[in-house]
Amino acid sequence: MTTSVASGVSEADVRDRFRRLAAEWKEQSRYLSNTAQMAMLKPYQQIIGMGMPAVPLILEEMRREPGQWFWALEAITGENPVTPEAAGRVRLMTDAWLAWGQQRGLFRP
Repeated sequence: MTTSVASGVSEADVRDRFRRLAAEWKEQSRYLSNTAQMAMLKPYQQIIGMGMPAVPLILEEMRREPGQWFWALEAITGENPVTPEAAGRVRLMTDAWLAWGQQRGLFRP
């Protein structure tokens, strides 16, 4: 079993927590269109609170199903690889973040 040295929490536990919170967030945000409201939901904020261990999981989720994870990624990483031309275009924004994650070795293609 792999564990995070800093917290003693296994990768499986981090993955399980992320999946649970992501499912809760998707359920709670299902009828919202305002991204700020979506990002303020408790499960989303808890995912942000997971910090860098959540980033590869978010990227994997985005690869499967593009969604409004941009706020969380920027909050956690302090970066934003999305070009002005891609802003507001979910598929292009997703592609920018996936390329960013691949360049940093944060997930497998």
